Amino acid sequence: MTIGRFMLPSAVLGAALIALLALGDSPSQGASERANPGMSKLKGVATGRRAELRPTIPIASQPGGETRTVLSVKLPELNRGDTVRFNSEVVITTTCVEQIGRCIGRTYDYDPRLEGRVVLADDPDATKRDTRPVSGAVGLSCEQTRPNRNHHCPLVIDNGSFTVRELRDLPCKPANCRLNMTVDASHRNASSDQFVVVGSDQPDGSVEGGKARLSAAVSSGRLEITERETKAIVHRKLPASFEGGKTVVYSQRLTGLRKGDVLLVQARQRTAIQRLPYFISDQIVVTTRRGATRPSGLTRRIVSRSGLASETTGFNCTIGPSAFQSPCPAVKAGMAVIERTPENKRGRSKPLYVNLVSRGFPKLAQSARGKFPPARIVKGGGLEVRRLRAAG
Repeated sequence: MTIGRFMLPSAVLGAALIALLALGDSPSQGASERANPGMSKLKGVATGRRAELRPTIPIASQPGGETRTVLSVKLPELNRGDTVRFNSEVVITTTCVEQIGRCIGRTYDYDPRLEGRVVLADDPDATKRDTRPVSGAVGLSCEQTRPNRNHHCPLVIDNGSFTVRELRDLPCKPANCRLNMTVDASHRNASSDQFVVVGSDQPDGSVEGGKARLSAAVSSGRLEITERETKAIVHRKLPASFEGGKTVVYSQRLTGLRKGDVLLVQARQRTAIQRLPYFISDQIVVTTRRGATRPSGLTRRIVSRSGLASETTGFNCTIGPSAFQSPCPAVKAGMAVIERTPENKRGRSKPLYVNLVSRGFPKLAQSARGKFPPARIVKGGGLEVRRLRAAG
């Protein structure tokens, strides 16, 4: 399965990840794109910080038995001919290998099957009835057995789109439509009071969110789209750092940006480890330097979400078999809206950079703090940015 120009592993994607279903055909991609004639409109919307709607999902004995909405974003009022482009990501975490303080529910030692998809709905809690799927399912089995335990398993839906052909085909009133990301967890050995966590379980038994986002760009009329892609690795090593240690892996320079532009970003990273499992995390930021690991003062002021195009997501990269076995695939998706035209102090256009930032460190459960070899970034990844702009 390809997303953009990247080949993604079947363990990450499961079934077809991107599908445009009954609402219309996906628009063609290219250096520029024309939608419907007439006035051009473009608006980007996204969930806020700590957007997860619930802390846990019950594990069902059959797929689809306990589907839950984990993210929801309200769309602008939809009109005939509108095109909606979207992406979404969420971290799902297994819990309760042992009955310890951080355990939520009863212990289990099987590997739950996770599946996520995006649906069009009229209510944040809608999962099946009165909804319409607008993406295929992304799925994987999240390894629970040590030493190859993934623990955290991101589900990513990227490059999704649909076009509204007829308003009567919508499962919602045009002014009240929402995109929901739904997730279900299942295993044939599941019993009552067994859960996966939406976010990350904490030592005190609480759940930490802020590791998910659902974004959408809604457009009508003529739309200009330019694509920029890089496969050039900025840094090939991630230092084994328990504190800090963030490193730029890919960077894409963008020029001529204007107020109102929407940036849709997709990335893939492949990370190789040795000796021990490593935790690998990634985030997409918009900044003013190729080597910057965080948004600059300027991009915090002029880019949506203070220059953060995605949340930070991560997983345990393992030596042995798992959904994230070395060289471990990391898939990212994000969006940023340019809220003010980037200019320097002389009023001239200033280039911005979209950076994929990563971090890695050995798992403490299998190691004591000390000096460890860095994780290595290997070929097969890249970063792509599509700039959307209303024409005219």
